[in-house]
Amino acid sequence: MRKRFTTSKFDRRLVIFIKSHPNLSQRTGEIMDKIVKSPFDRNLKTHKLSGRLNYCFASNINYEYRVVFLITDETITFIDIGSHDEVY
Repeated sequence: MRKRFTTSKFDRRLVIFIKSHPNLSQRTGEIMDKIVKSPFDRNLKTHKLSGRLNYCFASNINYEYRVVFLITDETITFIDIGSHDEVY
């Protein structure tokens, strides 16, 4: 299993996201755990990004919200969280 890291930007945005969407708190934690264990699980709908984020991947929290992360052989680094328009 890969090690989990977060950026300072992600940490700030996660706090704001959870305060704004307390009903998604548990689901967000579950999705992040799943990403660390198996980032390409079909249920996560993980996809590679393009443009300025072409080195990153994103997965769905739900229909509206996404989490953006970077994958290496040994780590998953969470970079951003929010709505489609906020993170892209």
